[in-house]
Amino acid sequence: MRTGPRLAWGRLAVWAAALLFFAVYLYLDLNKLHALRVGSNTGSYLQAALNFLRHGSTLDFGDWKPEMAQHDQWLFLGLVPFVALWPRPETVIAVQVAALAFAAPVLYVTARRFDACDAAAALVGIAYLLSPSTQGFAYGEFVPLDFVPVLGFGLALAARRRSLLWTLVFAQLLAGTKEDVTLFVLWFGLAGALLYDRRLGIWVTLLATANFCGYEIAERLTHVSTMHPQYAFYDRDWAKQLAFFAEILAPFAFAPLLLGWRILLAAPVIAELMLAQHWPVPLFQAGEYYSTPLVTLVAIASAYAVARRPAFARAIPPTAIVMALFFNVTVLHVRRHPFATDPQYGAARAWAQTERTVVFPCEDQGAWVVASPNTNAQLRGCDMRVRLNRDRPAWADVPLSSTAAWTHGP
Repeated sequence: MRTGPRLAWGRLAVWAAALLFFAVYLYLDLNKLHALRVGSNTGSYLQAALNFLRHGSTLDFGDWKPEMAQHDQWLFLGLVPFVALWPRPETVIAVQVAALAFAAPVLYVTARRFDACDAAAALVGIAYLLSPSTQGFAYGEFVPLDFVPVLGFGLALAARRRSLLWTLVFAQLLAGTKEDVTLFVLWFGLAGALLYDRRLGIWVTLLATANFCGYEIAERLTHVSTMHPQYAFYDRDWAKQLAFFAEILAPFAFAPLLLGWRILLAAPVIAELMLAQHWPVPLFQAGEYYSTPLVTLVAIASAYAVARRPAFARAIPPTAIVMALFFNVTVLHVRRHPFATDPQYGAARAWAQTERTVVFPCEDQGAWVVASPNTNAQLRGCDMRVRLNRDRPAWADVPLSSTAAWTHGP
């Protein structure tokens, strides 16, 4: 008697975990929004998308310049159809969390394509969701780098299938997340041409080169320059960096180390984080969006490693759970809890429903994000040193208590 296809319980588990992740972090991020604690990038990209929709410009009053003048990040325009339907920061947050959550099923399929068994592939996908880094990306402010995991997993899957069309599609989309990601795509295109598939690698290299040169030419023509740290072959934070590597590898039970010398292919991605100088915050922090490309590589490497050594996947559940419970960079951590709605949320929301000009000081950026659907709402006095509000402790449920003029409402 013939039987139907065997049910893939791992696939169901990954989809269930992704849906749970989406629901939990959508709730937590909306809680953070109502507590006036969301970082300014969420409002900046919302205003840029709304201005592009209405006027063809990507100017926003978080950065006081067009978003496209700061980085080669045209992929954020994917927000436009969503904010056209509902021009609210909640829309941006939902897109952000969905992109990160539903990358897990793509990672599962990639691991299966690497010949991992159903259970091992599922464990890698769930470990990605439990990683403090992934949860930190979901709990932080929106940036186009939030699309890197799903696109990176898609690129690995397409390359594994040796599909030239889809490999180039995912490579092109990755190039739209940030100019340094374009350079990483170029690097892995070269590596792929030498070590994997010459045809795929050469085409990816040519595509990435064209993207990077195009952006460089556009910079010269428009007289703008990309924001970036200084770099030098000097590293004084090696001890903290070792802790960071432990933090991003532990949820996957250090599986990428099974790849041996091939982990050296990640050297350019690592160098960008470790050799940056004179930047207000370290780039190598779990949950810091600068590390998104590296965490994506770690997840892909883990999928490949457990396919080669299936028994190693058994170590993933305990390490991933411990990291999620005790090393989480969000409020989903022992002895932390969500925030109460800030008493001044109503005033900020009222400004969102007008088109009148209003100014928010930098320390009130969480309120400005709520008001940012008003494209005349301005955030002033910010630079990289005061970008985040340091007056309120990160986990203490302390209201904003602003005394600025916006608090009186429109």
